[in-house]
Amino acid sequence: MIIIDAVAPNAHEMRPIQRGWGLIHWVGCLPLYIPILAAILFGVMVSAVAGDHLPPLLLGGYIIGTVVLWAFANRWAQAVVAAEARTSPVAGLAWRWSIDDQGFAFDNGLQSNRLDWRAIKAIRDESDRFVFLVAPHYNPILPSRLLDAGELAQLQALIEEVKASGRLGRGVD
Repeated sequence: MIIIDAVAPNAHEMRPIQRGWGLIHWVGCLPLYIPILAAILFGVMVSAVAGDHLPPLLLGGYIIGTVVLWAFANRWAQAVVAAEARTSPVAGLAWRWSIDDQGFAFDNGLQSNRLDWRAIKAIRDESDRFVFLVAPHYNPILPSRLLDAGELAQLQALIEEVKASGRLGRGVD
């Protein structure tokens, strides 16, 4: 059994995953980008229809203004969500991970979770972290910096054993 105390990924380690869930990542980004693209397309269409009747800098100003407003709204929304997350009773609590041949468990004193290897679709071993792909919006992160060389080798061997036995992702259709 591998036990890792004080698991608290930093901002870089919590970066969004780019691969692992296929097309869903890009489809999930569409609601973010469609409104800005629609506004720009609308501006271009109005400019094309109006022709010389619009002031020369109106279209460029409209596009730049739309992008700036969109970026400001996104940053503001992220700041509000982050501020609310910090008020949570579990905010800032470090986790204790326990990993064995049955799966892994983690708790922080106020909540706990246990995952069987069959519940994990795949494990991404990246340069600075392990990403456990459980569901598109739930992917626990284990920073590699918290593991010493022996624990890292033990974890990699356990992952290979679970893959070889066919248990990893077995519960995923």
